[in-house]
Order: sequence, then C-alpha cells, then structure tokens
Amino acid sequence: MATVRCDVCGGTFGRRHLASHKRLAHTKIGAPAASPMTAPFSEKGTIQKIGSLYESLFVEGRKRAMCLLAGIEKKVQNDPRIQ
Repeated sequence: MATVRCDVCGGTFGRRHLASHKRLAHTKIGAPAASPMTAPFSEKGTIQKIGSLYESLFVEGRKRAMCLLAGIEKKVQNDPRIQ
C-alpha cells in the first residue's frame, strides 16, 4: 500500500484514505469537526450556525433550547460586569 503525506498536518496515510482524512480532519469554518488550523468563527457565522441547528431540532428539542437560552440571557442581564 502506497503511503502519502497530508499537506495540511503532515500525517502519513494510505493513498486511499487521504481524501477522507482531509474531509474529516481539516473541514471548513463552521463545520462541527473543525480543526485548530481553521480560522475562528465570526459572530454572524456563529448565529447562522445556531439558527440552522435550531431548525433541525424536533419540537421538544426546540423548547429545551429556548429555555436554556432564556436562562443564559437572564444571567447575562443580571451580571454587573457587563453593564
């Protein structure tokens, strides 16, 4: 089996597995398995990602998410350091 080196991280992989490795380990911004080598999230991109994840939830999951976010928002509003 021929081995090749990943041009992103330098790891050694079989030729047949290199494409899968790159797809899974070196994904684009906003993907769940983002590696430390990708750029940081922007606030707008993060909000869009949260919105798309919220849309994928069932009704009960949406209710739980809203309760969780409401609780976090209440803590932020009561924090005197943020004023």
